[in-house]
Amino acid sequence: MNQPLVSPLAKKRFIQWFLSNWEFRGDAPNRILLALLKQDASLNQIKIVENGCFLRPLLVVSCLGTGMPPAVLLSFEVTLTDPDAILEYLSTTKQSGLYLTFYFPNRNTCLPFLDVLEELPLPLDPEKIKSLQIELELQLLLAESENEAQRRKIMVQIDDALARREKEEFLRLAKLLKSL
Repeated sequence: MNQPLVSPLAKKRFIQWFLSNWEFRGDAPNRILLALLKQDASLNQIKIVENGCFLRPLLVVSCLGTGMPPAVLLSFEVTLTDPDAILEYLSTTKQSGLYLTFYFPNRNTCLPFLDVLEELPLPLDPEKIKSLQIELELQLLLAESENEAQRRKIMVQIDDALARREKEEFLRLAKLLKSL
């Protein structure tokens, strides 16, 4: 199940499997994961983990139906959700590694996922790790609910712009909505 070291090829195959088997909201997960796939050297530095509650920098990628944001990068300094900002962070920050986790239905029993997980020697009690993981997931759910509220607000503004036949405002709002 969990291996101490996973090859870059295995990570690449899993990411490709993930991209081809799940649907995402927006293009952020695709853009970010495809950028990682293009950098073979970076795959050596990536560790795919199940519980990233206190690991940083942590990139969380989620498919539709999980209630999680499509892509979030958590570092000790910043939390990024904009795909361009995430890509810039990944390309400009000199780091010794990146932790990567995925949220999708049945991930706890998904063999392709379990095959690429890397166990880390964690000095914490498993119950403490579970508690921290729940806290992280609640934080991600809260971020997604705030994002959803912002999307609904923009949709109302788009409807208003359409009713007033304001093409420029509609296009601006549509671009803003797409970026979320």
